[in-house]
Parts: sequence; C-alpha cells; structure tokens
Amino acid sequence: MDQPKLNVTFSGLCLFAFNRPLRSNGNGNGNGNGNGTAKPTSAQVLLQRLTRARPLSRKINDQPEVLDQHFPLLEFNLENWSSTSTRKADFHYRPDDSGRMTKGVCLLNGEDLMIHPDGKPAPASPELQLSSSPPQKPVDPLRGQSLNTLFWMVTLDDVFPNNPLNPRIREVAPASNQPILARINLNQGYLKTLELTNSPCTIVGAGPSTLNRRVGISFGLEVSCQERVEIRMTAMRNGTTTTRNLVLVSRDGADIEVGISNMEIDRFIGMDPSDGPRAQADFEVFSNLLTDPIRGPKPFVLEASPGGSSGCCGHANCLVAGS
Repeated sequence: MDQPKLNVTFSGLCLFAFNRPLRSNGNGNGNGNGNGTAKPTSAQVLLQRLTRARPLSRKINDQPEVLDQHFPLLEFNLENWSSTSTRKADFHYRPDDSGRMTKGVCLLNGEDLMIHPDGKPAPASPELQLSSSPPQKPVDPLRGQSLNTLFWMVTLDDVFPNNPLNPRIREVAPASNQPILARINLNQGYLKTLELTNSPCTIVGAGPSTLNRRVGISFGLEVSCQERVEIRMTAMRNGTTTTRNLVLVSRDGADIEVGISNMEIDRFIGMDPSDGPRAQADFEVFSNLLTDPIRGPKPFVLEASPGGSSGCCGHANCLVAGS
C-alpha cells in the first residue's frame, strides 16, 4: 500500500513569499531560477487582512468595483480530526445525505502555522521542492506533468516591476491589527500548480503587457507522512503566546486533504459563489504590501475572455510574490 500524503490546496488571495526569487530571465532548466542561483527552499504563505469590503480603483460605468469580505480559512475532513487535537473547528459545513456535517473550518486570525508530518520536528534546513520550468505546451497545457511547475504563478514583479514586497510584511508576526492575518510556513514537500484560468490573462493598467497566457488559480503542496499530520498554530494574544495543534489522522491509508484559502465565505455557508458578481481587479490589494506605495489606479491581472469573475473563472486569484 502506498504511503499516505498530506495534500494542501491553496486558493483565494494568498501571497507566496519565497526565500529566493522564484524565477528570473535565463534558461529555466528547473535546476535553478535561471540566473545561476539556487531555487527557493522555503516559503511563507501570507493571508492578507481583507475582512472588510473595500472599493477598488477599477471603475465600471463610473462606479468602483467592490471587493467583498475575504476570510483566511483552513478546512479539513472531520473524519480525519483526532481527539488529541487542541485546536477544534470554529464551524462545520457540507452535510452528507443523513445531515451529518463532513467538513470542519478553522478561522485563521493572527495565527502562524507550521506543518509537522507525524509530529516530527521541522527539517534542520528547508527542503521545499518545486520547479518553475516552462511546460512543453504553455499555450495548450495538459493535466499532469504540465502542472507540476510554478511557471503558471503570476509574481508581484510581473505586475509591479522593481517594487518588491515590503520586508517588514514578512518580519512582523500576523495579528488582527496587522496587514497579515495569518501566515503558513512551508519548509518541506512538493509545491505545484493545481488549476488554471480557462483563458489567457493580461496585465491591465501598467502599460503594454507581456503576459498573455493562462495563469494558476490554485496551488498544491504534497507532503509525505506515515499516518498523521500536526498543524501547529501559534498566536500572540493579550501579551501571551499560545500554541494549539490540529491533528489529522489518515483513515484506511487514504490521503489527508486540507484546504487553505483567503476568499469570500459564500460556499462555506451554502451559497453558490456564482450568485453575485466578483471583483476582477482583486490583484490590486497586493499593492498595499509593496515597498513603495502606488498612487492612483493600480495594475491588476485580468482574464482576456469575457465572462470571467472574481479575478479569474469564478475564483479569487491565488498569486505568488518573490522576495
């Protein structure tokens, strides 16, 4: 029997900050990032504080687009939850045919997360595995091998050239009064693309765009484990640091599935995400995290074909920043 894995899906307005540039101009052979330096070996996934609706700079019919509330959430299958956990779900959703809830959700508010397969300590040195090599057919990608690369991620440098992520954003611990509400530290496993936009995307509002391809809207981390995973959540509240463990156990050797998102809460409360319009200029919220503030209209990523919503294809963009 194959060894079970932890599969973590990232979606919504998540910002990946790597310890080294994801890519640069070069040969992109997958052994480095194209300029002779090594690939990233760790990343922080930053979930921005977007819990209040806000107008965006893009206007439609002279009215600004509005970004709905987004919440940092971690979801898991309740059947995997272990009674040894000190972290419980904040709410349950998705009933089965008998009315019994099948999913648990943790609201991530001021929490720093670390993944520990089988409860083991973090590796002595970061071991995150990834590739940013272009696939053989970037115009018409196929499932499988074509998605085993982060080529599809849009970086901050793609949209805001020469204006990197403010270093303090990474240094300050997440909190309810900080720009980042939650942070997930990745130092092992394999990171890859899971899902693409239906149509090519371009960058709007920054002069001529060099982007004309489909982009990733969800990404996955695969981590090997023997039977269980501990997700340790550390928070500072009222001057006291507390750590709670979410322990998930494989059932009958099956993989453990976890979802981490920063998006509208609609689907978690039984609403169809397509019921309402979604802001297409949502990428611009990342401009608030840059080293140099942008005055006036802010660039964003837009799917070229009509009908896309919530940034791309009914999903809020899941995007990556180099550091």
